[in-house]
Amino acid sequence: MCEKLSRERACVGWRREVLSQLVNEWGWDDARLTMLDNRANWKIDQVREAHNELLDAMMQSYRNLIRFARRNNLSVSASPQDIGVLTRKLYAAFEALPGKVTLVNPQISPDLSEPNLTFIHVPPGRANRSGWYLYNRAPNMDSIISHQPLEYNRYLNKLVAWAWFNGLLTSRTHLFIKGNGIVDLPKLQEMVADVSHHFPLRLPAPTPKALYSPCEIRHLAIIVNLEYDPTAAFRNQVVHFDFRKLDVFSFGEEQNCLVGSVDLLYRNSWNEVRTLHFNGEQAMIEALKTILGKMHQDAAPPDSVEVFCYSQHLRGLIRTRVQQLVSECIELRLSSTRQETGRFKALRVSGQTWGLFFERLNVSVQKLENAIEFYGAISHNKLHGLSVQVETNHVKLPSVVDGFASEGIIQFFFEETGDEKGFNIYILDESNRAEVYHHCEGSKEELVRDVSRFYSSSHDRFTYGSSFINFNLPQFYQIVNTDGREQVIPFRTQPISAVPPANQDNDAPLLQQYFS
Repeated sequence: MCEKLSRERACVGWRREVLSQLVNEWGWDDARLTMLDNRANWKIDQVREAHNELLDAMMQSYRNLIRFARRNNLSVSASPQDIGVLTRKLYAAFEALPGKVTLVNPQISPDLSEPNLTFIHVPPGRANRSGWYLYNRAPNMDSIISHQPLEYNRYLNKLVAWAWFNGLLTSRTHLFIKGNGIVDLPKLQEMVADVSHHFPLRLPAPTPKALYSPCEIRHLAIIVNLEYDPTAAFRNQVVHFDFRKLDVFSFGEEQNCLVGSVDLLYRNSWNEVRTLHFNGEQAMIEALKTILGKMHQDAAPPDSVEVFCYSQHLRGLIRTRVQQLVSECIELRLSSTRQETGRFKALRVSGQTWGLFFERLNVSVQKLENAIEFYGAISHNKLHGLSVQVETNHVKLPSVVDGFASEGIIQFFFEETGDEKGFNIYILDESNRAEVYHHCEGSKEELVRDVSRFYSSSHDRFTYGSSFINFNLPQFYQIVNTDGREQVIPFRTQPISAVPPANQDNDAPLLQQYFS
C-alpha cells in the first residue's frame, strides 16, 4: 500500500484511515509499525519470518476457498492444465525437500547482502551435528556463540548455493572459514567465484508451458574434490605413473580413483535450485547415474554444463576427463531413441569396470567383473523383448561349439532355433566359461556392432594385462546347418546369401574361405 504508518502526515487519505483502524484492531504497536516501514532495509532473518507468515496466510486462504466451494457445491471452472500449472508454481516455490535450496521472495526486501559470512565446519564426534554452519558475522567467538547460525547443512555446496541464490553472498562480502583441513579460504573463494559466474542470480519466471512439462536441467555445475581430495596425498611423495595412461579414475600402479567427492548444483526449468553430494571411490559413478536419471530422453540438453575441480594436483587433467565423460554420457542419454535401446558406456574406476546402460526410462549401473557379466548385460540390454533362459552351471554346448572353443579370446555363437522363436546365443569367455541365452529376440547386428565398439574403444584405455580386457577382439560366429551337418562360419552383418559346399574334410578350410 506504500503507506508508512509510523510517520505522521499532515494530510490523511482514506487508505491511511482504513489501515490505521485495522492495525488498531490487530493490536500492532509502534515498534511493529516502525519495523514494517523499514522493510527496504530488512535482512535475511526478518525476510524469512515474513516469508513464512505469507506462506501460512496463502495456504490458509487456499484451504478457506476449498471449504467454501464444498459448502456451496461449486464446480471447478479452471482447466486441469491451469490447476497443474498452479500446483507446480506452489511446489517449485515452497516445497522443502532434501538438497533443494529454499529461495525467499526477492520482492520482500531489495538487498539481503551481508558484509561478512563465516562457514564453520564441525567434525564428527562433537556435541553439535557434524557438518557446516553459516553465520552472518565475522568469526569472533563471542558473537558466534551468542547467535544461532543462519543455515546448517552436512555439505558446503548447499550452504554456498543458499547464500548465493538468496543474495546474501556478493562480490563485496568478506568470507571466513574455520575448522576444516580440506577446504581453506582460497578454495572457498574460488568456488564462490565459479558459482557466481556460472549461475545468473535472476531469471525470468518459468512459462506455463515449462511448468506443465516435466522439469529439465538448465544449468549444471559438477564440483569435483571440494570436500575430499585424493590428490592431497601426493604432497611430498613420489608417485609412479605412465604418461601414456593418465586415467584419473584408475591412476598409477595402485589404480586409485582421483575423484574423491562430487557435488552437483543445478537449476531446472521450474527455476528450482537443487544440490546433491557424493563421496568415495564410486562418487563419479553415482553422480553420473543420478544426474542422467534426471534427464528424460525427450528433454532438451542443458543450456550449460561446467565442471569445477579443486584438486591440489592434476587439476586440469581431472577436470578435462570429467568434462569429457559427462558430455559423452549426456549425449548418449539424450540422443537415444526407442529404436536404439541399449546404448552403454563402460568406465574403469579403481581397477574395476562398470557399465552405464542407457535405457528408455532410466540409466542403470552394473559392475562387470568378467567378460561373461559384461556380455550378459549387453545381451539383456540389446535383445529387448526377449524370453531368456540363462544357464551358467553344467552348460551343455553343441558339439560344433565345443570344437571351436579357444582360450584367450571371447567367442559369440549365434544359432537359429528353427521354430521362428528367435535365436540362441552361446558365449565363451577367455577361460572358456560359458553362458547361454535361449530364444532371444532382437537384432544380432546391433549386438555385434555395440560389443565390437565397446571392445575396440576400451582396450587401449584399460590396464594392460587386465583379466577383463586383452587385445584379442571378440569373435562372432553363426551356426548353420548344411545337408544335416552343423557348421560354424564367421558371422556377417549382411545376410548370408550362400553357404559353401559342405564336402570339407574339416572346418578349417571353410573358415579360411570366409576370412580370405
